[in-house]
Amino acid sequence: MYENKIIASHWAIAGNHYCGDHVEIADTDFKERMEVIGRIGFKGAGFVEADLLNTKEKYGYKEARKIAEANGITEIEVEVLDKWWDYDNKEAQESRKNVFEAAEQLGARHIKVFGSEGDVEKDKFIEEFVKLCKDAEAIGTKIAMEFMPFKADMDCIKKGLEVFRAAGMKNAGFCLDTWHTFMGPSTYDDIALIKPEEIVTVELVDGYAELVSGSLWRDTCDYRLPAGEGDFNCKDFIGRVLDLGYKGTIGCEIIAIDHRELPLKRAAARAYASVKQYL
Repeated sequence: MYENKIIASHWAIAGNHYCGDHVEIADTDFKERMEVIGRIGFKGAGFVEADLLNTKEKYGYKEARKIAEANGITEIEVEVLDKWWDYDNKEAQESRKNVFEAAEQLGARHIKVFGSEGDVEKDKFIEEFVKLCKDAEAIGTKIAMEFMPFKADMDCIKKGLEVFRAAGMKNAGFCLDTWHTFMGPSTYDDIALIKPEEIVTVELVDGYAELVSGSLWRDTCDYRLPAGEGDFNCKDFIGRVLDLGYKGTIGCEIIAIDHRELPLKRAAARAYASVKQYL
């Protein structure tokens, strides 16, 4: 039986925002969010860099960790690192510094990262990935690689496995997202290729098989639905994952127009119920 380790992903409870809208700080205060999601039943929460820095300024990470733990929120996810291998990219390296600081101070379970878009050679990417994992290991956390249809060299399960197995780092693996699996070149059958220890975290969301907006990117920002409300057969997906023996965290990264207009309590309750129904 699955022990509840459900994460309230950042975008599911951030309010009227979405990834890339340049206002990534949640509409509600950190303390209020932790109190609300804790009462609903969540055991974890996700945070993006801008929201983390805002929380640091208001509470400090030491106090923020106390607030989270007082509300039963112990599975912390921080995100997201892109271009982390590019040492000439000052913005990316500043993000790496900020996210690692937050992960260490909050006792984060894992850090979410992206793959490249073909702008770095594979061997170099793996070499830098090993370094990233070792840095994470030094602060007691894991690296969760999120493959995406938009990332040419990290768009599916098979490509992710090539990197993980070449790197050989025990604190690294997938952020295995229903949306990116269904909408990309992977199939649910590919899940059987994964060892349970090669999954760091899971995101169970839904969507439409046919693009609503005509754009893959816009659909992932506007029509990433609660599990059970679309075409992805979330029951089959999570069943295959749990059959592997996976026992880690499961997030609900809902990013949808109607969802982000909901008040915090309703958004959080909807997100929790969408995952809980399958466990």
